[in-house]
Amino acid sequence: MSSLLIDVVLAQLNAGADASGILVVAPSKESGSLLRRELAENLDDYAAQTSMVRSVHSLAFALLRQSSEEELRLITGAEQDAVIRELLQGHAADRRGAWPEEMRPALEYVGFARQLRDLLLRAIERGLGPTDLEELGERYGRPMWVAAGDFLREYERTQALAGSHSYSAAELVSQVLLRPELLREHPWHTIVVDDAQLLDPTSGQLIAELAKTARLTVIGGDPDQAVFAFRGANSDFLTTWKAENELRLSSTYRRPSPACVSVVDSRGTLRDVLANTVRRRHLEDGVDWRDIAVIVRSTGDIGSARRTLLSAGVPVHINPTDVVLAEQRLVKAVLLALRALENELEPVELEDLITGPVGGADPVTLRRLIRGLRRWKPEQRGMNTLRELLDGELPDFNNLLTEREEAILARIRGVLSAGRAALQQGAAVEEVLWEVWQATGLDTRLQAAALRGGAAGSQADRDLDAMMALFDAAGDYAERRPAASLESFILHITEQELPTGVRDRRSALPNAVEILTAHGAVGREWDTVIVAGVQEGTWPSVGETGSLFGQEDLIDVLDRGITPGTPVSHVSGRLAEERRLFHVATTRHRQRLLIVAVDSPESDVVEEPSRFIDEFLSARGVDVPGAQARREAGKRLARQAWPRELGLEVPEPNPVTLPSAASGEEELDPLDVSVLSVPAFVAQLRRCATDPETNEAERSQAVRQLARLAEAGVPGAHPDQWWAARGVASELPLRGSSTVSPSRVDALLTCPLNAVLGQLVEDDSANINLLRGNLAHAFLEALGRGAAAEPAKRLVLDAFDALVEGPAWHREAERVDFERLIDRTHSWVLSSSTSLEPVGVEVPVNVDIGSDVTIRGFIDRLAKAGEDYVVVDLKTGTKVPSAARAQDNTQLMTYQLALAHGALVTAPAEPGGESQAVSIRTGDGLPRGGGVLVYPRSSTAAVSTREQATKPPEELEEFAQSLPALVAELRGPDLTARENADCDRCPIRSICPVMNEGGLVTDA
Repeated sequence: MSSLLIDVVLAQLNAGADASGILVVAPSKESGSLLRRELAENLDDYAAQTSMVRSVHSLAFALLRQSSEEELRLITGAEQDAVIRELLQGHAADRRGAWPEEMRPALEYVGFARQLRDLLLRAIERGLGPTDLEELGERYGRPMWVAAGDFLREYERTQALAGSHSYSAAELVSQVLLRPELLREHPWHTIVVDDAQLLDPTSGQLIAELAKTARLTVIGGDPDQAVFAFRGANSDFLTTWKAENELRLSSTYRRPSPACVSVVDSRGTLRDVLANTVRRRHLEDGVDWRDIAVIVRSTGDIGSARRTLLSAGVPVHINPTDVVLAEQRLVKAVLLALRALENELEPVELEDLITGPVGGADPVTLRRLIRGLRRWKPEQRGMNTLRELLDGELPDFNNLLTEREEAILARIRGVLSAGRAALQQGAAVEEVLWEVWQATGLDTRLQAAALRGGAAGSQADRDLDAMMALFDAAGDYAERRPAASLESFILHITEQELPTGVRDRRSALPNAVEILTAHGAVGREWDTVIVAGVQEGTWPSVGETGSLFGQEDLIDVLDRGITPGTPVSHVSGRLAEERRLFHVATTRHRQRLLIVAVDSPESDVVEEPSRFIDEFLSARGVDVPGAQARREAGKRLARQAWPRELGLEVPEPNPVTLPSAASGEEELDPLDVSVLSVPAFVAQLRRCATDPETNEAERSQAVRQLARLAEAGVPGAHPDQWWAARGVASELPLRGSSTVSPSRVDALLTCPLNAVLGQLVEDDSANINLLRGNLAHAFLEALGRGAAAEPAKRLVLDAFDALVEGPAWHREAERVDFERLIDRTHSWVLSSSTSLEPVGVEVPVNVDIGSDVTIRGFIDRLAKAGEDYVVVDLKTGTKVPSAARAQDNTQLMTYQLALAHGALVTAPAEPGGESQAVSIRTGDGLPRGGGVLVYPRSSTAAVSTREQATKPPEELEEFAQSLPALVAELRGPDLTARENADCDRCPIRSICPVMNEGGLVTDA
C-alpha cells in the first residue's frame, strides 16, 4: 500500500505538480520518517518550501502555528504524565478535586494517573472540554468523569501558567478543528494519506476538512491492520470514506519462503533459537543485520530479547521512543554526576557513580580503593574518606593506592570540578550538562565504538542516542525556564516514567537487528522476521482498558451512542484486534518468518503457546488436534522449513503429518539448538573432547581444532581456561600452625568454609556489632584491672560516639542501647563478686592438647568459686540460648579442656599496675568449676546468664578427639561446606558449592 502511495506522489511530481502543494500524511512520526526516507530514495531532486511528509500531529501543529502569535509547544507523553502525577499528588495531600472519597487513597498511584491520562486523551481527541466531560458524568451518573473534567480544567490552567501554549498531540488536532479558516486556506492541491486505519476520529475529521478544497485526495489503508484502538483509533474513517474511485489490492507481491513455527520446551531454548536464527541468516545467507527484525508483544519483552542477542554478539537497535530516558544507564550516571555537584550523595549512589560509565571502575577496583582509603585514614570509613576527597585536592597516599585507583579518583574529581566551575559562572542547565559530559571523555570513546559496529557498537550507538535526547531535553528546558535550577531539571527528567519522544536525526537506520513491539511494526517490512514469545495469556491480551474510569463506556457513548451501563461485551472486539495485531506481526517479512513459542506444562511457570499458533497452522493446512500435537507440529515444521537456521543436521524429507491423539506416536525430542557463535562452537568442541562416550576419531579431531583455536587466542579454547576441569590450584596448607581458637570452634563445626573464608569478607553491617563488642570487653577488662567504673564508662561512651555512624536518630538510639549494655555489665560484675572471686581478665591461654592441637585464645574473665576455676564469657548479643544449649556451648567446653590440660602462671604486676598478670599454659590441669555466659543486652530485668556444668574427663577427652579434624580444616587447602540454619545470612553464598548460586555453571 505504501509503495502505491509513493508512486502516486512521484507521478504527480513527474507531471509537473508543485511539490509544495503535495501533502503526505502519516499516522505517526515513525511512519512519517519511513515514508520521507523512501521518497528521498526515489527522487533525484525537487524543491519545496516545507516537507511533503508529515505526521497528522505535525500537520496540526504547523496549521495552528500559522494563526497563532504566541509560542506553541508540543508536550511529550512523558512530560504530560509527570505533570498529571504531580497534580494528583497535590490533590491527595490537600484533599482537592471532585474525586469520590473511596478513590482518594489511589490518587498517588502510577496506575491511577495512567488511566486518567488515557481517559483525558480519548476525550480531547473527540473534542470534549472540561465542561463537556463534567456534563456527561452528571448525565450518566459517572462521578469519575465529573472529577476527570474538573481535573482537566485545572490541568489546562496549570499549563497556561507556563508562558506558552503546551499542547498534547490529541489537543493539537482538536484546536485546529476549532479554527475552520485554517482548513479552508491551506496550500495543498494533493493530499495522500497512508495507514488511514490508524487514525482516531478527530484526525479523520481533520483530513476530511482539508480534502474538501484539494484537487486530489488519495487515502490508503488496511482494515485488517487496525490495531490502535487503545489509543482511540479505529478504521471508520477509512471504511466510510465516500470515494469516487476505490481500488482494492488483493495480492501480495512478496515471495517469502514457507513460514516456520518453532514450539520449544523452555525459555532457554527459545533464546537459543532466536540468537542462532539471527546469526545464521546474517553469516551464512548474507542478510544485513538491518534487514532482520525481532517482534515481541509488548515493551516488557524487548529487554530479554535485547540481552539474548547482545550476548550472542548481534548488534541491536531499539527505537529510542520505546525506552524511558532516565532508565538509560549512561543517562542515569550523568544525572547522578549532576546531582553530586550540589548535593552529597548517599553511599550507594556514590558507588553507582564510581562503578558506572562516569567513574569507569569495576566492583573489585572499588573495593580495593575503599580498603586503601581505610588504611590511609583508619579513623573513619573508607566511603566517608572518598566523599571528602572528591571535594579537595588529592593528597599523597604513600603508595597505599595503585595507579588505577588514583586515576579513578582523579576522573571523578575532574568531572565534578568541571560541572561546579560551570555552575559558579552562572551557566545554564544545558551548558553545565555539556561541561560534565566533556569532562567524562566518553564522547570520543563511544563514537569510536559505534563506528566499529557489532554488538558493542550498537550499545554505544544507543548510549549516544540517549545522551542526544538528554541534551535535547536540557535545551528545551532551559529555553522554557531560563532561570530554572539544575536540581529542578534533574527532577524533571527523573519524574518521567514513560518513554520520551526524541528528535529523529538519522538519515539511515543503523546496521543492527531491530527489536520492536508488534504495534511498532505497523507499516514496516524486513527480509527476515522472528516473532518471539507468542504465548497464551499475553497474546492475545484481552484485558479491559481504563476500567477504573470507564474509558470504553465513554468511547461507546461518543462514537456509537451506546448509553453507559448498557451491557456490552468488548471481549470479542479486543480479541479481533489482537488477531489483527498477530496478522501484522506475521506479514512483515519479504523472505523468512519464524514464530517461536514455549510449551512447558511441567515447569514451575507453566507456559502455553497462543491460540493464534493453532490458527496459523490451520490456515496452512495443518490440523492441530491437541497440545502435544501442536508441539510436534512446531518441531516438525521447524525441522523441515529451517533446519540449518535452527542448528539441525538435515531436514526430514517427508511432509508434515500429525498423529491423532490416540495414535500413541512418541513425541519428538526437544530441539537441540546449536547456536552459530564462537563460544557455542568452542563449547561443543570441548564437550566432544571430554566426553568418554565420544569415539576416538571425533575426540582427536575436536582436540586438534581446539589447539588451533587456542593458538589463535580464542577465549575458552585452551585447557587453562577450562575452569571446571582444572585441578586444585595449590596443595599448600593455608597456615602451618596447629592452633585453634575457642571462639572459632563452633563456627568450624557448623561450616568450615564460612569459618575460614567468611572472616575475609568485609561486612559493613557488622561494624556496629563489632564496635559494641570490642568496647564492652574493653570496659570489662578495665574494671578487672582496677579502674573506676565512671571514668571507664565515659571513655568507652566517648569512643562509641566518635566511631558510630549514621543519621542522628540512629546514633542516639545506638548510644542509649550501648550505655545500657555498659551499665548492666557493671551491675553484673558487682553482683557476682561475692560468688565468683576475680582471678584475671583477658587471660591468655596457650595449652597443648596432645601433639597435634594447641588451644590459644583469651578468657574474658577468669574467676574462682571455692577452689575451682570458672570461665566467664561476655556476650553482647541480644539472643540468649536455652539452658540446654548452653551445656553444649563449644567455646566454654574448649576453655574447660584447656584448663584440664593447663596450669596457672602468675607474673609480677607491671609498674603502676594494681594486679598480677595471669595466664594459662600447658600443665597438669586445674580444678574446674564450669563456665558462665553473660548476656547484659538481654531484654530481661536482670542480666541473663547461662551456666555450663563441669564436664567430666571422659566427655572432654571425646571432645578433644574432634579437634585435630578442625585444625585440618583450618589448614586447608580443602575446605568443607555444610548447609546450616545460617546459610541465608552467609557472606560467601555466591561462592559456596552447597548453594545454587555458588555452584559451578558447568554443573548446572
